Amino acid sequence: MEELKLTEEEIKDGAPFAALSYVFFLWILTFISKKDNRFAHFHAKQGIVVFVGEMVCGVLALLPLVGKVFYVLGLFLFLILSLYGIYYSLTGKMVRMPVISSIADKFVV
Repeated sequence: MEELKLTEEEIKDGAPFAALSYVFFLWILTFISKKDNRFAHFHAKQGIVVFVGEMVCGVLALLPLVGKVFYVLGLFLFLILSLYGIYYSLTGKMVRMPVISSIADKFVV
């Protein structure tokens, strides 16, 4: 992915929505409210991947025996990733999460 040149104003304007993008399905608000904010969209795309991962963990919980283990470990992992994303979005940084960002880069919004 190419390096985006963002203005300080664009980062400050998009930071609250970027942080919300990592909370369940609230990434939808970012795409509706901040249509032209590249900083918010960067984090919202990663938020989509985290959200889908959380949903997959919910489906894995249905597996007998090992399902609950996958569910708990997966949700813990995605909670850490969400907190990581929230922290960096509020500090105005575009940090690429391992695996998550490579999937998010493929989204065209």
